[in-house]
Amino acid sequence: MAGVSKQRKILLNALRQTEEHPTAARLAELVAVGGDAASLSNLYRNLEILVAEGSVRRFRSEDGADRFDANLAPHYHVTCTRCHHIWDVPIREGDRCDLTMPEGFAPQSWEIIVRGTCASCGRATHPFNRSFRR
Repeated sequence: MAGVSKQRKILLNALRQTEEHPTAARLAELVAVGGDAASLSNLYRNLEILVAEGSVRRFRSEDGADRFDANLAPHYHVTCTRCHHIWDVPIREGDRCDLTMPEGFAPQSWEIIVRGTCASCGRATHPFNRSFRR
């Protein structure tokens, strides 16, 4: 990251300190809390640079928002379709994804997002929970 701007360093540091997978708007809030308010246009420009250079990953979440992640270790994302919380789950030795690729196709990357209902949302809304309470 030669020639890195002060704001990019601040953004990268904020992303490395959170497990939240923030949107750009949320990241602006996190950075402002640290005393370094950022204009949204500069923030978006710097996020694009961080993504392009590979320092940060961007992915689309269940709620349709772009989220940012500085955890570059191999991992899956697990997301609750109700509360939209996102967890990182490390890829274990032996995890496999056997896909048959079209002839001549050379994959460059892959991503797995597991969608479901977290325990908190499941307990609060599952119909069996109400009928089996004593």
